[in-house]
Amino acid sequence: MAAPRFRVETFLRLIADESTASLVDLGCGNGLLLGEIRARHDGIELAGVDLSQAQIEANRSRDPGVDWHAMDLDRSLGLPADLKDRFDAVVASEIIEHVREPRTFLENALRMARPGRGRLLLSTQSGRLRETERRVGHLQHFTAEGMKGLLREAGWEPVRVWNAGFPFHDLSKWYANRDPDATMQRFGEQSYGLREDLVCWALRAAFRLNSNRRGAQLFAMARRPASH
Repeated sequence: MAAPRFRVETFLRLIADESTASLVDLGCGNGLLLGEIRARHDGIELAGVDLSQAQIEANRSRDPGVDWHAMDLDRSLGLPADLKDRFDAVVASEIIEHVREPRTFLENALRMARPGRGRLLLSTQSGRLRETERRVGHLQHFTAEGMKGLLREAGWEPVRVWNAGFPFHDLSKWYANRDPDATMQRFGEQSYGLREDLVCWALRAAFRLNSNRRGAQLFAMARRPASH
């Protein structure tokens, strides 16, 4: 789909902007984003964190070269010593909208970043919470100003928080919610056919024309202060 591809390309570009020797993906799922990062930036020390123990075990069996951890970042916890103050980049792609305690999530992420250097690279959604998003577990969406405030409360120094995706990302969300049942079945519950592949190809082409200042896609970059 166009939106995940757009986010991946944005993260790859942000990672390349500064020297990055170590990176952790929070809410890593099956490790697809980490695979994309390794393919583009060979040599980065990679780690992945996810709530699902079963998923982490499967990831560890498939790819032992990544440091995998299962934990719930939605609650205050004692991080393993080998995750503290470790990473140049902490990536959180489309995860904070799923958690009940976003400040706690960001505080846990902060403790993983290297003091004075570690960056948070985050993506989430702005705008109205629609039916298809509720069905995949979104609990809330964020404004740019709201995200800046939340980052500061958690101890991060916001570097840049911006919206993107207008008009085609926004239009695709609107269209998907005209008939949520059909959309979820067609694009979430069955294998893609020719029509679905054509829709994805057309959207990926259209997304190249999207604004990087307006839209329902929200990105944030923040830094951990040296003294925190």
